[in-house]
Amino acid sequence: MKIMTENDFQELLHSDMGEYYIGRWDYYKRVIEIVKRLNPKKVLEIGPGKHCIVKDCDIMVKPEEDAWGRPIHEIGKEILYDATEKSWPINDKEYDLVLGLQVWEHLSNKQSRAFREVIRISHTAILSFPYLWNCPKTSKNYPEHHDIDEDLIADWTLHKEPKEIIKIERTGEKVSKGPRIIYFWEF
Repeated sequence: MKIMTENDFQELLHSDMGEYYIGRWDYYKRVIEIVKRLNPKKVLEIGPGKHCIVKDCDIMVKPEEDAWGRPIHEIGKEILYDATEKSWPINDKEYDLVLGLQVWEHLSNKQSRAFREVIRISHTAILSFPYLWNCPKTSKNYPEHHDIDEDLIADWTLHKEPKEIIKIERTGEKVSKGPRIIYFWEF
C-alpha cells in the first residue's frame, strides 16, 4: 500500500489549487497514521480532490465535473456515482476502509443515508469534518460548513460510536482554515 507523503502534499501546495490545501497536512498526517496502523488491503476514497490519501485506491466521485478536480496520480477503479443516492453500486463489505475527508457536509442533508452505505460496504471508515466553524451568511462556506458539532455529526452517522476522535486546531485565519475533527469507526 502506497500512502500520500509529505512530499506529495508539497506538490499539491505548488499546484493550481495550492491555496486550498494550505493547512491540510495537520489533519492528513493524522489520517495517514490511522491508515498505516490499519494497513487495509482495499480502500475507497469518496471525493478525494487532487490527491488520494491511499495511492491506487478506488474512488467514488460525482459523475459531473467537480471544481476540486480528480486525482493527479494513478487510482484503482473510478466509481462515478452521487454518494447521496442509494444503493451504492458496491458489494457488502467490499472495502477494508472508506475515507471521506471534508466531504460529508456537502451531501445535501443525506449524510445518514450515505453513512448507512459506508457501514454496509466497509469494515472501517475515517471521516473528517469542519468543526465549529463560524461562517458568516455571506461566506461561500455557509451553510454547509457552519457550526458542525458532535451532535450534528452523531445525527449524520446514525449515533454509531466511533473508536477514535481526533480534534485538529485551526490552521489559519480564513474561515476555511478552521478546526477540523476526524472520526474513525470499526463496523
